[in-house]
Amino acid sequence: MALELEGTDGPAPFEAAPLPDPAGVPYGFMIRFTGTEVSNGTDTTPDDTTDAFRWQTVLDSANQGAWDHDFERDRHYLSDTWRKIRGLPPGAPVAETTEDWLATIHPDDVGNVRSQLALLDSGATDAINYKFRQRHASGSWIWILSRGQVVRRNEKGLPSRIIGTDTDITDIKSVERDRARLTERLDLALDAARMGRWELDLSSLEMFWDDRLLNTLGITDGRNTRAHVEWRNYVHPDDRIDTQAQLRKSLDERRNISCDFRVITRQGTEKFIRIRGAFVRDQESGNRYSGVCLDLTEDYRKSVLLKKTRDSLEYESRHDALTGLANRRHLDHQYRQIMSEPAWQDVEQAVMHIDVDHFKKVNDTLGHDAGDAVLVHIADVLRKYAGDDTLIARVGGDEFVVLFPAAPDDAYLTRIAQKIIDELIRPFEYGNTRCDLGASIGIAKGQPDWSAPRQIFIDADLALYRAKSAGRGRVRLFDREMRAVAARRKSIQEALKAGVDNGEFICHYQPQYDAQTLELSGLEALIRWESPSHGLVLPGEFLPDAAEMGLCEKLDEIVLQRAIADANAWRAAGLPVPRMAVNVSARRIAEQDLLPSVSKLDIPPGTLSFELVESAFLDAVDEDVNSNLRGLTHLGIDIEIDDFGTGHASIAGLLNIAPRRLKIDRSLVQPVVTSPQRRQLLETLVNIGRMLQIGVVAEGVESKSHIPILRDMGCEALQGFALSRPVPPDRIVTMLTDGRKKT
Repeated sequence: MALELEGTDGPAPFEAAPLPDPAGVPYGFMIRFTGTEVSNGTDTTPDDTTDAFRWQTVLDSANQGAWDHDFERDRHYLSDTWRKIRGLPPGAPVAETTEDWLATIHPDDVGNVRSQLALLDSGATDAINYKFRQRHASGSWIWILSRGQVVRRNEKGLPSRIIGTDTDITDIKSVERDRARLTERLDLALDAARMGRWELDLSSLEMFWDDRLLNTLGITDGRNTRAHVEWRNYVHPDDRIDTQAQLRKSLDERRNISCDFRVITRQGTEKFIRIRGAFVRDQESGNRYSGVCLDLTEDYRKSVLLKKTRDSLEYESRHDALTGLANRRHLDHQYRQIMSEPAWQDVEQAVMHIDVDHFKKVNDTLGHDAGDAVLVHIADVLRKYAGDDTLIARVGGDEFVVLFPAAPDDAYLTRIAQKIIDELIRPFEYGNTRCDLGASIGIAKGQPDWSAPRQIFIDADLALYRAKSAGRGRVRLFDREMRAVAARRKSIQEALKAGVDNGEFICHYQPQYDAQTLELSGLEALIRWESPSHGLVLPGEFLPDAAEMGLCEKLDEIVLQRAIADANAWRAAGLPVPRMAVNVSARRIAEQDLLPSVSKLDIPPGTLSFELVESAFLDAVDEDVNSNLRGLTHLGIDIEIDDFGTGHASIAGLLNIAPRRLKIDRSLVQPVVTSPQRRQLLETLVNIGRMLQIGVVAEGVESKSHIPILRDMGCEALQGFALSRPVPPDRIVTMLTDGRKKT
């Protein structure tokens, strides 16, 4: 390629074309290319020893396009390579004016190019060294590095000749762009991860801390290069010794660094950080460590909060929210822990099961707030006496368990239990109200047994059951006979349920006699259980179990249906059937379906009475009970009050219920033969009935001597073993047939 400059020999590379006065047209605003370019080796082949050949070879090998603009002589030159890097063939036309040329520049780069041209025109610089994007013939953008020099200016100081080269730096720019994107992504990742970058030069012991690391430490001076000893100034005093020892060991052994510790920022804030670093062996720049510093403060605080939350949830899941005592889950867990540890295998444990007396009464009369206060009080009492080496748990509404991992002797356990009972029977004041409490306690001892892991708790429960059966407010230690009793009770309960399903319950009837004539005047239906395995079982033997199993209402229904069926059968046989009385439970008399179910039964009006226990009804009736009582009267069913005189009935209560008869309890009837005071009391009760026009039935007539006394008092009817014991239905048929009376 021949490059002809002013003053050289060779073919003219430019074809003259007139231009305006170059002094009046700045370089930056008009260039017109009109000549033909000297192509590589087409017009001349320079000697390979000339400077022109050498320069041509250099430019070709560097893929640089040469240009030369001589404005005074209107001579302009663009090399073939200049066109080639833009995708133009040799001799292809190019923009003739500066504005046309600028139109080929990327819009984002035009402003910078204009600024560079303005600097040349102003004389601020003679050098051209700028980059811009230009449209390639294919339509894509290429990056151009333009470098040149103003070699002559005119009398006005404007450039009159400029020579330079253009280089295609698209590949370089692509690498730079990828590197910039990678750096940007790395910066974003470091920012998102709250990481600061650091390096340690092992030869100079200087450290580089990037801006993120400076920000983490609260440093605002902007110095990124710092002495390595400065690092320890920021380490928390409590972590400094261990951290320095750990870092020194890693540096000495050239191992990777991994260390967590706290720092104190320049503002005095405590932060939790983690540093990671790798040893880099570099013979040219020297060995160094390169790594990152992570700010874990937010994560640490979240983890601390999460741990507190988990601990709180775990605590709540294992403790009673009201009393703060352990719950059954925690009690079971702790006992399993004891069972799993060999050290406890030969150690006897003790369990104390506490049941609070009268708690339901507090809840029902004073409300749940009072009940809660009572439970907190009980928990405090247990903490006071159980000792520090125990686990106290609330395992039910008003039930508590104390676990002794190492059981004291029986006397000590009994003494503690009695102190708890004595403390709980003392009046507890809730506001201005006195709460009367009590407790029953069962105690069991034993060693861990994986074959029956809950046996010790079962035994304590059996002992508690015995304590409550003995009259409450008592302590009982477990003995093996209790298991036998429990087994029998379980057998009875299973048989009891089967008996209900299999129709094994019948009625016996106790006759009632007219006090004046001793003629049969009534029958009381009493339930009996004809068990295939236990024989004829009386109510006292199975009713407590039935109550525990929730069968009492079912048994009441069986008695009612049996009594009605027997009475109807007797009437169908033409027998004179007296009034029949059946017992009805407190829960049944309050149920809303009572009247619909009774109305479906075949009950002739005036032939049936419902006996209600005095203590359950007289002063505790509500609208449902009153409505049912009125409905029963409308159906022709009389109401009788059983066990009268043993409860707390008031005259107002009697008037409210308006019973047909009162049955005076046997405990008041039996002493009248020998006790004038009891006779006077009984006479008063009979007079109350007479005054209210309520008939009186005397129960418990156990001797012939009772009859004249009760007759003279004005009792309407008599009932007791002296007259007749309860008898089965076939005996009643005989009695009704004979029409016998007592003499």
